[in-house]
Amino acid sequence: MNREAGKFFSVSDASVRAGGTFVSYKNSDPDIVSISIDSRTVSSGGLFIALNGEITDGHKYISSAFESGASAAMISSKYYAKHYNNVSFFNGCLIVVEDTLSGFHKLAASWVADFGKLTRVAVTGSNGKSTTKEMIGSILAEDGSTVINKGNLNSETGLPLSVMGIKKEHKYGVFEMGINHPGEMKALVSVFSPQFALVTNIGTAHIGPMGSQEAIAAEKSEIFSLFDKDNTGFIPDNDSWADYMETHCPGKTIRYGLNSTEGVEKAFNLGLKGWNIQYKNLEINLKLVGQHNLNNAIASISLSSALGIIPDKIKKGLEKIEPLKGRSQIIEGLYTIIEDSYNANADSMKEIFQFISDLEWGGRVALVLGSMKELGDESVQMHRLVGTMAAELNPDVIFLFGLEMRDAYFAIQESDYSGQVVHILDYQKLENLVLDSLIEGDLVLLKGSRTMELNRLADEISKLMGVLGV
Repeated sequence: MNREAGKFFSVSDASVRAGGTFVSYKNSDPDIVSISIDSRTVSSGGLFIALNGEITDGHKYISSAFESGASAAMISSKYYAKHYNNVSFFNGCLIVVEDTLSGFHKLAASWVADFGKLTRVAVTGSNGKSTTKEMIGSILAEDGSTVINKGNLNSETGLPLSVMGIKKEHKYGVFEMGINHPGEMKALVSVFSPQFALVTNIGTAHIGPMGSQEAIAAEKSEIFSLFDKDNTGFIPDNDSWADYMETHCPGKTIRYGLNSTEGVEKAFNLGLKGWNIQYKNLEINLKLVGQHNLNNAIASISLSSALGIIPDKIKKGLEKIEPLKGRSQIIEGLYTIIEDSYNANADSMKEIFQFISDLEWGGRVALVLGSMKELGDESVQMHRLVGTMAAELNPDVIFLFGLEMRDAYFAIQESDYSGQVVHILDYQKLENLVLDSLIEGDLVLLKGSRTMELNRLADEISKLMGVLGV
């Protein structure tokens, strides 16, 4: 994270903020102008934070960071105790902390605390949090300078990097928070301390490491854990865990939905063109497709309205939103692609299948479904469920990609589905089969977990249509 102008703080100041010890081998105390957790992105004047990750230990790259011009490195006290005599190795200042991730969180939290006038909004949920964050951010930007996470920097390492982008001119901060293991939400909340928090839904994403849907609901509800009576949580009225979340919110709660959000009168499904939302005598033309994106828009309306944003600004903000790449993105040409390959779980599969079912489509329908990851013991059951739902949709052809999708294949074989179904493990074979099968007028859904990289197939189909880069 680079500071666009000026500095973040001096190394000694950062040491105090992180709860660490300042060590300078050269009796200097330089300014920090950027922060990085990857030694390959360190630049002159930067702070390199040596995190101990699942794959590698960042302490191995301290020398590389200093060679790239880092002013300082944040390292663990355990590592320092072993290497403090190696002066040449530490070619710069050090911030020595007990745990570097915790130190990073404290440093980021102190930065957030410097901006007391910032209205802090957090978004979480199993599905739709990135899109909802973008919607809320776009609306609030109509009222004042707004900062949001870039991309999906929403984890226990991504969020602290993101909040370092807060500057004094910002009126609003909207940050999504993603979790994939117990205890992560508390860490995220400790960094940002939201005043307003919205949950999009409680689904099955990351159910493997979390263990159960109740555990997911409990973890997501931790977004309210620092609330008092002046804070507000926004909860979907049609979620089966709504009552649970409300009882775990110490502050005020507002239920949102098509029938409960004040001012939302009607919504007309425009199919591949999105939605027309009737809101307080205005017509909002939302470019995003599917019931799930309508829900995201209503969530954004509810929260923005509670912040005092006038209807005209809500309309302008929502109408500026374009589909995020890989998230129900429509690519049109000889064929029509629904590019939804950014992530997948049984809930999001159901949502996109329902969208296709509601379409009045005159041509063929092809489903290309990639494996869903991080489902743990639920994997077989969830993949079988997806197979059953795909069969009920009754498309012309179903391509199943990835080892886990064999269970979906078995479920389809056991159903009354009479169309073509193929299970494939090799990507190149999948690509060849799909491209060879396409005919003009086809509707093609690409849906799978990000690690399956079905975006590659979207690019290849787009090349055939001459619309690559859409």
